[in-house]
Amino acid sequence: MSPARRAPSADEIAEALHVLDEVDEYLRQPSSLGEARRVLAQVLDEEGGVPMALGNILRSTAGLIEGYALGPWPVEIRHIIARMRAAAPEVTDCHALHQDVRRLGSHEFDRLRAGTPRHRPR
Repeated sequence: MSPARRAPSADEIAEALHVLDEVDEYLRQPSSLGEARRVLAQVLDEEGGVPMALGNILRSTAGLIEGYALGPWPVEIRHIIARMRAAAPEVTDCHALHQDVRRLGSHEFDRLRAGTPRHRPR
């Protein structure tokens, strides 16, 4: 049996949330779309990005509640577990957005922000 892991402290969790807040702030006024794509690629990574992490957290929490809740479970506990289990794949499915971020790489956007006239099809 492996030793119990230490729970992240409130400060560590606050720091992680603060970093996500900084990402949000940065994306409101990025220096370039290329740099924004680099940041988004990490945040939305298909294996270790925020969607996968949040989905895993929700599944783990549902399992934890199942393991500790005394049975038979009240309706409210069953609903909480069901909502967490239902939300996990929805959140995890957002990992596919990393493909959209990659596809942005084949387009030129930064010159538009710099004021170069936009070509419009006729």
